[in-house]
Amino acid sequence: MSGANKKQAAATKARLEREAAEKAAAERGKRVKLLGGAAGIVVVIIAIVLAAGAFKGNDAAEGSSEQNGVRGIAETKALLAGLPQDGTLLGKPDAPVTIHEFADLKCPACQAFEIDQQKQNVDELVRTGKANLRLHLINIIDPNVGTSDGAKGRIAANNLVAQNKYWSFVSTNYYNQGLESDSWITDDKLKELAAEAPGVGAAAINTRETPASRKLAADADKLASDLGATGTPAFFVQPRGTRQYTAVQSSVDSIKAGVEAATKKAQPAR
Repeated sequence: MSGANKKQAAATKARLEREAAEKAAAERGKRVKLLGGAAGIVVVIIAIVLAAGAFKGNDAAEGSSEQNGVRGIAETKALLAGLPQDGTLLGKPDAPVTIHEFADLKCPACQAFEIDQQKQNVDELVRTGKANLRLHLINIIDPNVGTSDGAKGRIAANNLVAQNKYWSFVSTNYYNQGLESDSWITDDKLKELAAEAPGVGAAAINTRETPASRKLAADADKLASDLGATGTPAFFVQPRGTRQYTAVQSSVDSIKAGVEAATKKAQPAR
């Protein structure tokens, strides 16, 4: 098994163990409710806290570089070095194919792809000019686990689009991702990450929704719905000058094969 696969397997195992613990805590909570009264409520709270406390953080980024307590700074710099950025688009605007990635800032599978495969994906396809990469942030974790901080994180990221600080912040976020069931995306955490994210800075963080951030979110949600992207990460390839989107698997090999096929359908550059 390759190093990347081992990391992904470890992340998956940790997530499954965490979900099992959360399920067990929920079942204990249901039984305690039968006792009724304030004592029952206290025990429910203790059970939930104990279940959450068993998992202090997401270790998928273990071993990455660290700067002032923030992981992934060197990796983010290496990922983006020398590449043109235009809002949510990374790479040459006139590339023959656009890779569309749908992701959630709280999604552990998205984190695994970002840490284990995104650098290879960018180096072999975006840096070579074979494709560019557009990242659409959607919010699917919050509704499934009962949190709301993922929405705040998406607003903060989308508010960085106009400054071309989006990609740096998103990549840094994944290296410092908390547990999907925790409400870890706070204003302080966002500023802490932005302070170290290459070229961003804490002062750039704005978690208030704006017309621009609202439109970016709505457009991402609509495209994801139109294409049937119900999970994250999800990838589609689009030949230049067309409205053709072809789904590909979340692996570099599948994306490369999709780009190669889509290149044949690309329209001439204007």
